[in-house]
Amino acid sequence: MPTISPEDLRQLGVRLFTGVGVPEADAELVADHMVESGLLGHDSHSVLRYPQYVNMVRDGSVIPGAKLEILQELPRMAQVSGNWNYGPVTATAAVELAIDKARDAALSVVTVKHCNHVARLGRFAALAAKENLIGMICANGHGSDLAVAPFGGRERRLPTNPLSVAIPTGAHEWPVVLDMTTSMTSGGALRQYRNRNEPAPEGSITDGDGRPTTDVEDYYAGGAILPLGFPATGHKGTGLALVIDVLAGALSGAGCSRADSPETGNALFIAVLNPEAFLPLEEFTAEVDRFIDWVKSSPPAAGFDEVLLPGENSHRIFQERSRGGLEVDDTAWAQISELAKELGIELPAAVG
Repeated sequence: MPTISPEDLRQLGVRLFTGVGVPEADAELVADHMVESGLLGHDSHSVLRYPQYVNMVRDGSVIPGAKLEILQELPRMAQVSGNWNYGPVTATAAVELAIDKARDAALSVVTVKHCNHVARLGRFAALAAKENLIGMICANGHGSDLAVAPFGGRERRLPTNPLSVAIPTGAHEWPVVLDMTTSMTSGGALRQYRNRNEPAPEGSITDGDGRPTTDVEDYYAGGAILPLGFPATGHKGTGLALVIDVLAGALSGAGCSRADSPETGNALFIAVLNPEAFLPLEEFTAEVDRFIDWVKSSPPAAGFDEVLLPGENSHRIFQERSRGGLEVDDTAWAQISELAKELGIELPAAVG
Protein backbone atom coordinates (compact mmCIF):
# COMPACT_ATOMS: atom_id res chain seq x y z
CA MET A 1 0.00 0.00 0.00
CA PRO A 2 1.49 3.39 -0.93
CA THR A 3 2.02 5.94 1.82
CA ILE A 4 1.26 9.52 0.72
CA SER A 5 1.75 12.77 2.60
CA PRO A 6 -1.48 14.30 3.94
CA GLU A 7 -0.95 17.58 2.07
CA ASP A 8 -0.37 15.76 -1.21
CA LEU A 9 -3.59 13.80 -0.69
CA ARG A 10 -5.49 17.03 0.06
CA GLN A 11 -4.22 18.68 -3.11
CA LEU A 12 -5.00 15.55 -5.12
CA GLY A 13 -8.56 15.59 -3.83
CA VAL A 14 -8.97 19.28 -4.66
CA ARG A 15 -7.77 18.67 -8.22
CA LEU A 16 -10.07 15.65 -8.65
CA PHE A 17 -13.14 17.54 -7.44
CA THR A 18 -12.47 20.80 -9.29
CA GLY A 19 -11.79 18.65 -12.36
CA VAL A 20 -15.50 17.76 -12.48
CA GLY A 21 -16.74 21.30 -11.80
CA VAL A 22 -16.77 21.59 -7.99
CA PRO A 23 -16.04 25.12 -6.71
CA GLU A 24 -12.57 25.28 -5.19
CA ALA A 25 -13.71 26.20 -1.67
CA ASP A 26 -16.07 23.23 -1.55
CA ALA A 27 -13.42 20.95 -3.05
CA GLU A 28 -10.95 22.03 -0.37
CA LEU A 29 -13.48 21.39 2.42
CA VAL A 30 -14.37 17.89 1.18
CA ALA A 31 -10.74 16.89 0.55
CA ASP A 32 -9.69 18.17 3.97
CA HIS A 33 -12.54 16.25 5.60
CA MET A 34 -11.48 12.98 3.99
CA VAL A 35 -7.78 13.39 4.72
CA GLU A 36 -8.56 14.37 8.31
CA SER A 37 -10.66 11.21 8.67
CA GLY A 38 -7.65 9.13 7.64
CA LEU A 39 -5.32 11.05 9.94
CA LEU A 40 -7.66 10.27 12.84
CA GLY A 41 -7.68 6.56 11.98
CA HIS A 42 -11.05 6.42 10.21
CA ASP A 43 -9.77 4.96 6.93
CA SER A 44 -13.26 3.82 5.94
CA HIS A 45 -14.28 7.47 5.50
CA SER A 46 -11.01 8.73 4.07
CA VAL A 47 -9.56 9.07 0.58
CA LEU A 48 -10.94 5.72 -0.60
CA ARG A 49 -14.09 7.83 -1.02
CA TYR A 50 -12.49 10.12 -3.63
CA PRO A 51 -13.79 8.13 -6.65
CA GLN A 52 -17.25 7.83 -5.08
CA TYR A 53 -17.47 11.58 -4.52
CA VAL A 54 -16.26 12.42 -8.03
CA ASN A 55 -18.82 10.05 -9.52
CA MET A 56 -21.59 11.60 -7.40
CA VAL A 57 -21.07 14.80 -9.38
CA ARG A 58 -21.00 12.94 -12.67
CA ASP A 59 -24.24 11.05 -12.01
CA GLY A 60 -26.06 14.16 -10.80
CA SER A 61 -26.34 13.17 -7.13
CA VAL A 62 -24.29 16.22 -6.11
CA ILE A 63 -25.19 19.73 -7.27
CA PRO A 64 -21.81 21.52 -7.07
CA GLY A 65 -21.95 24.91 -5.41
CA ALA A 66 -25.55 24.59 -4.15
CA LYS A 67 -26.19 26.85 -1.16
CA LEU A 68 -27.78 26.06 2.17
CA GLU A 69 -31.43 27.17 2.16
CA ILE A 70 -33.33 28.00 5.33
CA LEU A 71 -36.85 26.56 5.09
CA GLN A 72 -38.10 27.48 8.57
CA GLU A 73 -36.41 29.48 11.28
CA LEU A 74 -36.89 30.64 14.85
CA PRO A 75 -34.27 32.25 17.11
CA ARG A 76 -33.05 28.87 18.43
CA MET A 77 -33.96 26.47 15.61
CA ALA A 78 -33.92 26.09 11.88
CA GLN A 79 -35.00 23.53 9.31
CA VAL A 80 -32.72 23.73 6.27
CA SER A 81 -32.10 22.17 2.86
CA GLY A 82 -28.64 21.48 1.47
CA ASN A 83 -30.06 21.45 -2.05
CA TRP A 84 -27.96 18.32 -2.72
CA ASN A 85 -24.50 19.84 -2.49
CA TYR A 86 -21.81 17.60 -1.00
CA GLY A 87 -22.82 16.36 2.45
CA PRO A 88 -19.71 17.70 4.22
CA VAL A 89 -20.34 21.17 2.76
CA THR A 90 -23.97 21.14 3.87
CA ALA A 91 -23.23 19.70 7.31
CA THR A 92 -20.53 22.31 7.95
CA ALA A 93 -22.86 25.18 7.08
CA ALA A 94 -25.68 23.71 9.18
CA VAL A 95 -23.48 23.20 12.24
CA GLU A 96 -22.11 26.73 11.92
CA LEU A 97 -25.70 27.99 11.89
CA ALA A 98 -26.48 25.96 15.02
CA ILE A 99 -23.34 27.30 16.73
CA ASP A 100 -24.33 30.89 15.97
CA LYS A 101 -27.79 30.30 17.41
CA ALA A 102 -26.38 28.76 20.62
CA ARG A 103 -23.82 31.44 21.48
CA ASP A 104 -26.20 33.49 23.63
CA ALA A 105 -28.57 30.68 24.55
CA ALA A 106 -28.63 27.29 26.26
CA LEU A 107 -29.54 25.18 23.23
CA SER A 108 -30.10 25.35 19.48
CA VAL A 109 -31.40 22.72 17.06
CA VAL A 110 -31.01 22.56 13.29
CA THR A 111 -32.40 19.80 11.08
CA VAL A 112 -31.19 19.14 7.54
CA LYS A 113 -32.64 17.49 4.45
CA HIS A 114 -31.57 17.27 0.80
CA CYS A 115 -28.07 16.46 2.02
CA ASN A 116 -25.69 13.96 0.44
CA HIS A 117 -23.43 11.52 2.30
CA VAL A 118 -21.60 13.43 5.06
CA ALA A 119 -18.85 10.83 5.73
CA ARG A 120 -17.33 11.01 9.25
CA LEU A 121 -19.94 12.50 11.56
CA GLY A 122 -17.49 13.30 14.36
CA ARG A 123 -15.92 16.15 12.39
CA PHE A 124 -19.10 18.17 12.61
CA ALA A 125 -19.80 17.59 16.29
CA ALA A 126 -16.18 18.58 16.97
CA LEU A 127 -16.76 21.95 15.25
CA ALA A 128 -18.93 22.87 18.25
CA ALA A 129 -16.38 21.59 20.77
CA LYS A 130 -13.73 23.83 19.19
CA GLU A 131 -16.00 26.75 20.12
CA ASN A 132 -16.34 25.49 23.73
CA LEU A 133 -19.84 24.19 23.02
CA ILE A 134 -21.25 20.67 23.17
CA GLY A 135 -22.20 19.34 19.75
CA MET A 136 -24.51 16.44 19.01
CA ILE A 137 -25.35 15.23 15.51
CA CYS A 138 -27.10 12.13 14.21
CA ALA A 139 -28.11 10.99 10.75
CA ASN A 140 -30.42 8.63 8.92
CA GLY A 141 -30.30 7.70 5.23
CA HIS A 142 -32.84 10.31 4.09
CA GLY A 143 -35.44 7.53 4.10
CA SER A 144 -33.17 5.22 2.10
CA ASP A 145 -29.70 3.62 2.36
CA LEU A 146 -31.13 0.54 4.07
CA ALA A 147 -28.35 -1.69 5.42
CA VAL A 148 -29.26 -3.04 8.86
CA ALA A 149 -31.69 -5.75 9.92
CA PRO A 150 -33.67 -4.83 13.05
CA PHE A 151 -33.22 -7.05 16.10
CA GLY A 152 -35.30 -10.17 15.48
CA GLY A 153 -35.51 -9.55 11.70
CA ARG A 154 -33.41 -10.69 8.76
CA GLU A 155 -34.12 -8.11 6.06
CA ARG A 156 -32.73 -4.59 5.85
CA ARG A 157 -35.01 -1.98 7.38
CA LEU A 158 -32.61 0.65 8.77
CA PRO A 159 -29.41 2.50 7.83
CA THR A 160 -26.41 2.36 10.18
CA ASN A 161 -27.80 5.61 11.70
CA PRO A 162 -24.64 7.13 13.26
CA LEU A 163 -24.45 9.39 16.29
CA SER A 164 -21.68 11.75 17.38
CA VAL A 165 -21.30 13.89 20.51
CA ALA A 166 -18.32 16.18 21.13
CA ILE A 167 -17.52 17.76 24.51
CA PRO A 168 -14.83 20.42 25.06
CA THR A 169 -12.11 19.86 27.62
CA GLY A 170 -9.72 22.20 29.37
CA ALA A 171 -6.43 20.59 30.35
CA HIS A 172 -6.52 17.79 27.80
CA GLU A 173 -5.29 18.23 24.22
CA TRP A 174 -8.28 16.44 22.73
CA PRO A 175 -12.04 16.89 23.10
CA VAL A 176 -14.20 13.93 24.03
CA VAL A 177 -15.67 12.82 20.69
CA LEU A 178 -18.08 9.90 20.63
CA ASP A 179 -18.59 8.81 17.02
CA MET A 180 -20.47 5.57 16.53
CA THR A 181 -22.95 3.70 14.40
CA THR A 182 -25.96 1.94 15.87
CA SER A 183 -24.90 -1.22 14.04
CA MET A 184 -22.13 -3.80 14.51
CA THR A 185 -20.15 -2.36 11.59
CA SER A 186 -20.50 0.44 9.05
CA GLY A 187 -20.91 0.55 5.29
CA GLY A 188 -17.54 2.27 5.00
CA ALA A 189 -15.84 -0.47 7.01
CA LEU A 190 -17.36 -3.14 4.75
CA ARG A 191 -16.08 -1.23 1.72
CA GLN A 192 -12.62 -1.27 3.30
CA TYR A 193 -12.77 -5.01 4.09
CA ARG A 194 -13.79 -5.64 0.50
CA ASN A 195 -10.93 -3.56 -0.89
CA ARG A 196 -8.42 -5.42 1.28
CA ASN A 197 -9.97 -8.86 0.72
CA GLU A 198 -10.51 -9.23 4.46
CA PRO A 199 -13.39 -10.93 6.30
CA ALA A 200 -15.91 -8.93 8.25
CA PRO A 201 -15.79 -9.39 12.04
CA GLU A 202 -17.79 -12.34 13.31
CA GLY A 203 -21.29 -11.39 14.39
CA SER A 204 -21.44 -8.24 12.27
CA ILE A 205 -23.24 -9.30 9.05
CA THR A 206 -25.58 -11.94 7.64
CA ASP A 207 -26.18 -13.35 4.18
CA GLY A 208 -29.42 -13.05 2.20
CA ASP A 209 -31.03 -15.85 4.23
CA GLY A 210 -30.21 -14.24 7.56
CA ARG A 211 -27.37 -16.63 8.37
CA PRO A 212 -24.24 -15.27 10.09
CA THR A 213 -21.26 -14.85 7.75
CA THR A 214 -17.90 -13.13 7.57
CA ASP A 215 -17.82 -13.01 3.75
CA VAL A 216 -18.33 -9.37 2.78
CA GLU A 217 -19.67 -10.43 -0.62
CA ASP A 218 -22.63 -12.06 1.17
CA TYR A 219 -23.62 -8.62 2.43
CA TYR A 220 -23.42 -7.06 -1.03
CA ALA A 221 -25.42 -9.98 -2.46
CA GLY A 222 -28.45 -9.18 -0.31
CA GLY A 223 -27.34 -9.71 3.26
CA ALA A 224 -27.59 -7.25 6.13
CA ILE A 225 -25.57 -5.61 8.90
CA LEU A 226 -26.59 -6.61 12.41
CA PRO A 227 -27.66 -4.08 15.07
CA LEU A 228 -25.25 -2.86 17.74
CA GLY A 229 -25.12 -5.26 20.69
CA PHE A 230 -26.04 -8.34 18.65
CA PRO A 231 -26.74 -11.04 19.68
CA ALA A 232 -27.41 -10.53 23.38
CA THR A 233 -28.45 -6.86 23.38
CA GLY A 234 -29.21 -6.09 19.74
CA HIS A 235 -32.53 -4.62 20.85
CA LYS A 236 -30.56 -1.67 22.28
CA GLY A 237 -28.89 -0.92 18.95
CA THR A 238 -32.20 -1.18 17.15
CA GLY A 239 -33.90 1.07 19.70
CA LEU A 240 -31.21 3.71 19.37
CA ALA A 241 -31.40 3.51 15.57
CA LEU A 242 -35.17 4.04 15.68
CA VAL A 243 -34.83 7.17 17.83
CA ILE A 244 -32.16 8.60 15.51
CA ASP A 245 -34.28 7.83 12.44
CA VAL A 246 -37.15 9.87 13.88
CA LEU A 247 -34.97 12.79 15.04
CA ALA A 248 -33.08 13.04 11.74
CA GLY A 249 -35.76 11.88 9.32
CA ALA A 250 -39.11 13.07 10.67
CA LEU A 251 -38.05 16.45 12.09
CA SER A 252 -36.07 17.40 8.97
CA GLY A 253 -38.89 16.54 6.58
CA ALA A 254 -36.74 14.01 4.73
CA GLY A 255 -38.73 11.14 6.20
CA CYS A 256 -37.89 8.02 8.16
CA SER A 257 -36.54 4.83 6.57
CA ARG A 258 -38.97 3.13 4.21
CA ALA A 259 -39.23 1.02 1.06
CA ASP A 260 -38.65 2.67 -2.30
CA SER A 261 -37.55 6.08 -1.02
CA PRO A 262 -37.21 8.48 -3.96
CA GLU A 263 -33.98 9.98 -2.57
CA THR A 264 -30.88 8.81 -0.74
CA GLY A 265 -28.30 10.71 1.27
CA ASN A 266 -28.26 11.83 4.88
CA ALA A 267 -30.84 13.73 6.88
CA LEU A 268 -29.42 15.34 10.02
CA PHE A 269 -30.45 16.33 13.51
CA ILE A 270 -27.98 18.82 15.02
CA ALA A 271 -28.13 20.09 18.61
CA VAL A 272 -25.64 22.48 20.19
CA LEU A 273 -25.53 23.07 23.96
CA ASN A 274 -23.83 26.07 25.54
CA PRO A 275 -22.26 25.09 28.88
CA GLU A 276 -21.94 28.74 29.89
CA ALA A 277 -25.73 28.95 30.11
CA PHE A 278 -25.42 26.66 33.15
CA LEU A 279 -22.13 27.58 34.82
CA PRO A 280 -18.85 29.37 34.02
CA LEU A 281 -16.94 27.63 31.24
CA GLU A 282 -13.86 27.15 33.44
CA GLU A 283 -15.93 25.26 36.03
CA PHE A 284 -17.46 23.08 33.35
CA THR A 285 -14.19 22.11 31.66
CA ALA A 286 -12.50 21.58 35.04
CA GLU A 287 -15.24 19.12 35.99
CA VAL A 288 -14.97 17.34 32.62
CA ASP A 289 -11.18 17.09 33.06
CA ARG A 290 -11.55 15.75 36.61
CA PHE A 291 -14.05 13.17 35.37
CA ILE A 292 -11.76 12.09 32.51
CA ASP A 293 -8.87 11.59 34.92
CA TRP A 294 -11.09 9.63 37.30
CA VAL A 295 -12.26 7.23 34.59
CA LYS A 296 -8.74 6.79 33.21
CA SER A 297 -7.39 6.05 36.71
CA SER A 298 -9.00 2.61 36.62
CA PRO A 299 -6.29 -0.08 36.68
CA PRO A 300 -6.19 -1.72 33.23
CA ALA A 301 -7.84 -5.09 32.80
CA ALA A 302 -5.99 -8.11 31.42
CA GLY A 303 -5.03 -7.49 27.81
CA PHE A 304 -5.17 -3.70 28.08
CA ASP A 305 -2.47 -1.12 28.72
CA GLU A 306 -4.77 1.70 29.79
CA VAL A 307 -8.30 3.07 29.67
CA LEU A 308 -8.87 5.15 26.53
CA LEU A 309 -11.78 7.56 26.19
CA PRO A 310 -13.67 8.55 23.02
CA GLY A 311 -11.46 10.74 20.84
CA GLU A 312 -8.22 9.99 22.71
CA ASN A 313 -6.85 7.25 20.47
CA SER A 314 -7.79 9.19 17.34
CA HIS A 315 -5.77 12.12 18.68
CA ARG A 316 -2.73 9.88 19.06
CA ILE A 317 -3.17 8.40 15.59
CA PHE A 318 -3.44 11.93 14.20
CA GLN A 319 -0.05 12.87 15.67
CA GLU A 320 1.60 9.77 14.21
CA ARG A 321 0.05 9.91 10.76
CA SER A 322 0.59 13.65 10.39
CA ARG A 323 4.31 12.90 10.57
CA GLY A 324 4.44 9.62 8.65
CA GLY A 325 1.72 10.01 6.02
CA LEU A 326 -1.37 8.01 5.13
CA GLU A 327 -1.44 4.49 3.75
CA VAL A 328 -3.95 4.04 0.92
CA ASP A 329 -5.09 0.49 0.22
CA ASP A 330 -4.09 -0.88 -3.17
CA THR A 331 -7.65 -1.20 -4.49
CA ALA A 332 -8.51 2.39 -3.58
CA TRP A 333 -5.21 3.68 -5.00
CA ALA A 334 -5.82 1.84 -8.28
CA GLN A 335 -9.27 3.43 -8.54
CA ILE A 336 -7.88 6.88 -7.70
CA SER A 337 -5.04 6.43 -10.20
CA GLU A 338 -7.44 5.49 -12.98
CA LEU A 339 -9.62 8.51 -12.23
CA ALA A 340 -6.61 10.85 -12.09
CA LYS A 341 -5.38 9.57 -15.46
CA GLU A 342 -8.83 10.13 -16.96
CA LEU A 343 -8.90 13.72 -15.69
CA GLY A 344 -5.29 14.44 -16.63
CA ILE A 345 -4.13 14.87 -13.03
CA GLU A 346 -0.62 13.94 -11.93
CA LEU A 347 -0.44 11.59 -8.95
CA PRO A 348 1.74 12.49 -5.98
CA ALA A 349 4.78 10.38 -5.19
CA ALA A 350 4.79 8.02 -2.25
CA VAL A 351 6.82 9.10 0.79
CA GLY A 352 9.74 7.15 2.26
